[in-house]
Amino acid sequence: MHNEQLTYGANAPAHHIFAHTMAEMTWPEIQRGAEQNAVVLLPMGVIEQHGPHLCLATDIYTAHIHCEVVRHQLEAKGYAVLIAPPFYWGVCQASGGFIGSFNIRPETAQALLFDMLSSLYNFGFRRIFAVNAHGDIEHKIAAMDAFKEACERFEITACFPHEGFMLHHFGLASDASCFYTIRPQDIEVSAAEAADAHAGDIETATLHAFYPHLADTRMAASLPDVPLGDQFEAWMFGGRLKQLSPQGYLGAPSRYNSVDIRAHIEDTARRICEGIIARLNRDY
Repeated sequence: MHNEQLTYGANAPAHHIFAHTMAEMTWPEIQRGAEQNAVVLLPMGVIEQHGPHLCLATDIYTAHIHCEVVRHQLEAKGYAVLIAPPFYWGVCQASGGFIGSFNIRPETAQALLFDMLSSLYNFGFRRIFAVNAHGDIEHKIAAMDAFKEACERFEITACFPHEGFMLHHFGLASDASCFYTIRPQDIEVSAAEAADAHAGDIETATLHAFYPHLADTRMAASLPDVPLGDQFEAWMFGGRLKQLSPQGYLGAPSRYNSVDIRAHIEDTARRICEGIIARLNRDY
């Protein structure tokens, strides 16, 4: 999908999470991708509540859009790229107290993700990169363990993204073989004082831009800001979202219309693309 074809709001096309992925391809087409040593992008998220105004699948829809734009940017640099079917049965302990948040056991999520990576390896793919849109600590640990096992068992480049500022929470080093690094965003795309930790202005703007039928913007406009403040670790590690926000969001969803969503999406994709290329260059 080319950047100039991205359309927003009421005129947005009917995107869906299988669009332009392996799920819509034939097996000979996938085989040709493996023969071209294509990079595989694996969209990752969960099915969990996202406040009273966004659908449960917000994370995986977001990961899919990121994959579409990352693929375009990588192809423009000469890489062959395929998008795997999405992985959306991850762990959501942080919002597990809400109806709609499917609680998948970490060991189940890890085993399923490893089996997906194993299948891609058996298809002939050797360069697999997750594009993750869900920040739950237990979700990330399960994913990291699956990617680590795939790297060790198959001796392939299979990488989960990480942000440097989070590594100390896991006791991990940035040069581990199962990671690629995404640098922090350094442009301003939002004017909201309450940062979007969950279902805030940026996630609401993303759904409104690409899946307008899945974002209740009238409801969003009525919601007061819920800042996370100094409760980051209590939320991320303790699964206390319901206590911090009874309606299930953290941020300023009412400010969705002030987000420069095109700049945000393209910058996010660019930083993911940079991280992938940097990781690939380590192998040569």
